[in-house]
Amino acid sequence: MVNSSKPAADYDDPSFNYKKYWQERQYEHFSEELVLKKFFNLIPKKESLIDIGGGFGRLTPFYTPLFKKCVLVDPSKRLLKAAKKLTKKYPNLKTIKGAALKLPFKNNLFDVALMVRTVHHLASPDDAFKEANRVLKTNGYFILEFANKLHFKAIIRAVFTLNFYYFTDHTPVEKSEEIVFFNLHPTAIISLLRKNGFQIVKAVSVSNFRSTFLKKILPLKMLLFLENITQTIFPAYTSGPSVFILAQKT
Repeated sequence: MVNSSKPAADYDDPSFNYKKYWQERQYEHFSEELVLKKFFNLIPKKESLIDIGGGFGRLTPFYTPLFKKCVLVDPSKRLLKAAKKLTKKYPNLKTIKGAALKLPFKNNLFDVALMVRTVHHLASPDDAFKEANRVLKTNGYFILEFANKLHFKAIIRAVFTLNFYYFTDHTPVEKSEEIVFFNLHPTAIISLLRKNGFQIVKAVSVSNFRSTFLKKILPLKMLLFLENITQTIFPAYTSGPSVFILAQKT
């Protein structure tokens, strides 16, 4: 999911293999499943879910067994084509072309909205949060992931360079890998969620051991064991490169 046609075209570019991108990030993928399991256990009613910016359906094997009706929305034709193949295996899954800033649904349709690895393509996710609120039922749940501007490495860098303004500066940090994305300030995200009618239920710091060095010396099972512990004891917003928030529509 993206904020303009240009990044969407990047996902449609055959030279960018998004599936391979995630095949090389098993630790991050399973870290996200760990926190999603925790969040889904806190949600009492699990009838319908919308996966906003769900891409090729990376998380569908995890959530489709938990819901009666699942809809995956993404603007990329190429990713949707891959996701559509999953509907044969998961008959309760539908795929629809659309973007987070203008979802092709009526109001109050879903119990849960999921937005993972999506909002970092938006320098200002205000309208995306407004749309998530619109399609959710009253008291519905919004699970949001965002790239954390205040991750551990950034904090250390700011301290050593005496850049203390960094901690209160809400300006997104633009990053560039295969596709440009933004690291966002936790306080700014919380403010926008509340502005758009959400109350925060829980927040968790995720992928706390995202390090090339650690992934080389520690087996995946050990990393995930440590990750599961730190998701519980680490303070959210301050350490992990990724933050997951469970919010509820008020």
